[in-house]
Amino acid sequence: MKYSCIAILFISSVCMAQSVDLASKVDPFIGTSAALTKGETVPRIDQYGNTLPGAVRPFGMLYWGPDAVNPIPGNRNNFYRFDDTSTRGFSLTHMSGPGCSIYGEVPMLPILGVPSEPPPWEPAPYEAKFNPKDQAAEPGYYAVKLSSGIYVQLTAEVRSGIAEIQFPATGGVHTILVDLSRNLIRVNDAEVHLQGRMITGSVTGGEMCGKQNHYRVYFVMQVEEEPTKVGTFNEIQVTQGDGSRQGTNSGAYISFPQAIRTVHVKVAISFVSVANAKLNLNQEIPGWDFETVRRDARAVWNQVLGHVQVHGGSEVQQRIFYTALYHALLHPSTFSDVNGEYLGFDGQLHHARGRIQYANYSGWDIYRCQVQLITMLMPKVGSDMAQSLVADAEQGGGLPIWSMANEEGGFMVGDSSDQMLASIYAFGGSEFDTKAALKAMLHGANDPDAHSQWDVERPNLKEYLRQGFLAEDAANPYGAASITLEYANADFAISQFAKALGDSATAQTFLKRSANWRTIFDPDTRYIRPRDRDGKFLPGFNPGSGIGFVEGNSSQYTWMVPYDLSGVIAAVGGSEEANARLDQYFSQYGTWRGGPYFLIENEPSFCDPWIFNWTGRPWRAQEVVRKTLVDLFTDARGGIPGNDDLGATSAWAVFAQLGIYPEIPGVGGFTLNSPIFPEVTLKLGAHEVSILANGAPDKVYVKEIALDDRSITNWWIPWSEFSQAKQLDFTLSAVPDKAAGHIPPSFAPAEHESRLQHPSVDHDLQASVR
Repeated sequence: MKYSCIAILFISSVCMAQSVDLASKVDPFIGTSAALTKGETVPRIDQYGNTLPGAVRPFGMLYWGPDAVNPIPGNRNNFYRFDDTSTRGFSLTHMSGPGCSIYGEVPMLPILGVPSEPPPWEPAPYEAKFNPKDQAAEPGYYAVKLSSGIYVQLTAEVRSGIAEIQFPATGGVHTILVDLSRNLIRVNDAEVHLQGRMITGSVTGGEMCGKQNHYRVYFVMQVEEEPTKVGTFNEIQVTQGDGSRQGTNSGAYISFPQAIRTVHVKVAISFVSVANAKLNLNQEIPGWDFETVRRDARAVWNQVLGHVQVHGGSEVQQRIFYTALYHALLHPSTFSDVNGEYLGFDGQLHHARGRIQYANYSGWDIYRCQVQLITMLMPKVGSDMAQSLVADAEQGGGLPIWSMANEEGGFMVGDSSDQMLASIYAFGGSEFDTKAALKAMLHGANDPDAHSQWDVERPNLKEYLRQGFLAEDAANPYGAASITLEYANADFAISQFAKALGDSATAQTFLKRSANWRTIFDPDTRYIRPRDRDGKFLPGFNPGSGIGFVEGNSSQYTWMVPYDLSGVIAAVGGSEEANARLDQYFSQYGTWRGGPYFLIENEPSFCDPWIFNWTGRPWRAQEVVRKTLVDLFTDARGGIPGNDDLGATSAWAVFAQLGIYPEIPGVGGFTLNSPIFPEVTLKLGAHEVSILANGAPDKVYVKEIALDDRSITNWWIPWSEFSQAKQLDFTLSAVPDKAAGHIPPSFAPAEHESRLQHPSVDHDLQASVR
């Protein structure tokens, strides 16, 4: 067997068996179409995964791929769709799976002929048509045959990329067009400089989801072949020759004679300067060998995907799994340049020494299971992501809520950096400034004036500290009940992080604060409900109503207390009542139209299937997880149930297929379900652990579980044990084993410890942890 040693951004040197081509099991087109349910013909925006095929490395800064034709400035839904038949170019910056469109700067478009009309003013002639079936994609690579006969191939390094463009034998002059007048949301400013074979410049964009976020990306584009014509343009005129343009409608082109049929284009970006973009390009891709860069990109993806080696199952099941793992490892994105420089949240130049600075944290989404997945597989990457958040807080005034580039995005709710930091530490990512992290967490949790740049870190914190909940404004609902729960979850994460660092006083204080979910639990209806300014629950209760909740309803959010599920189950009336409610809850899939049902496409529902492990019916957890995977996660282009949210939903699918799930953000450990694959090898940093499932994938129910031959009866494995183990064994069965056993841990202050009363559940003394 031959081996190749590859240097990659987060591991100094890795030797990998070339015969293991896991990249071939990935289909980047999954998630690019709508996940229609039975009987539906017209898709809703929430049914798209919003993923994007493109040339990108794991956690890459450059994400080079196709864009929708004629995106509307300010429109939130300018996303690539597989069935689109035209494009205005292949831009250098993207996100995978967001709910609002963003980035899309510096679109490159090969055309036949020389531009005569200014592209910003007359865009129609500069649209490239293609048949969707003429596209191809793999990790690190994208290609398409345009209707003009032009064949475009893209591949990437971390911050740079190279294209090989083959023009047809006929058609006249061959041109590379760069129109900076459009991105995927709004261009606020741009400049372009053209000199011979090189185009440089910058674009300022932002306003994602209609907020006041902005960023500037710098770029360099260089061609190998000698051009015969070059020029610049704006919305008024096209001018031949070298030159510069300033303004939102700037652009440039480089043309070649018909005899030159193959053109190579290299690109790189930086969020610091054009000089750094050039440095990124020169260090990452010094030559012009397209195939070498493509092979290296595939090899790096193989190494990263190889942290999880699955065996058995069908070809389709492996494709679904590895595509989900691929999507989960695209973000957060590298933000520092090859020299370590990056622009901080204070707008100043900083240097990441001995680490990578990361950006693009979809915090509300990825704190639930994605950072846990990344960290357990690559603890140095997780540590660097944590230190990046700490640096953002030190430079921007507070921990980010939802960051993009070096800006606070200002959307979604809660204080999700607390859960991300605590979870990264709990799953082995300890190489960051934990003292500074706790300081930043406490600042945001205790100071009502704490801001992440322009955005308040915890809005209405005074109210929360005074009475333990946020009151809903009935005339202008803003999701007060959801935000209360998010603050309580963040408080719990702080308590666990402080405890791990030896700060028992802070741990106890915030564990008590985490019980604030009880302030909005209605003992009459036995649901989480919003209160008004007078402390009264809002009238006209409907568990399927979204009033008082963010992207969800009372039926879904009542369970969003993963750290104290024993307390929630007791509050709703005990195990039998909880099981009856859960059976109804899982009787059908919810939609964004509402309804009191499980909604896997939105993150507050992520932990819900495993609640049955706490109610004494673990076989129901096994049924629900398997049904969800089979029904909603497929290898079709619409195979992701809703926005992938920068990999969050895909991370859920990865864990669900492995049979382990990090149910409690901030706590290192897994609750369990039946695995899909009979054999899995996990590379947890330098340590390997095997997961064996005798009877998978056909059998759904778990009969026995053992960790290194020690029986597991409480459906929970602490990270401290799992990370040191050699083998986790599942014995599966075709029929459910209804012996409940012990229940997994819950965490509550002493005055709120719950002991559920159900004859089939053996509640040991560790059911609630002080």
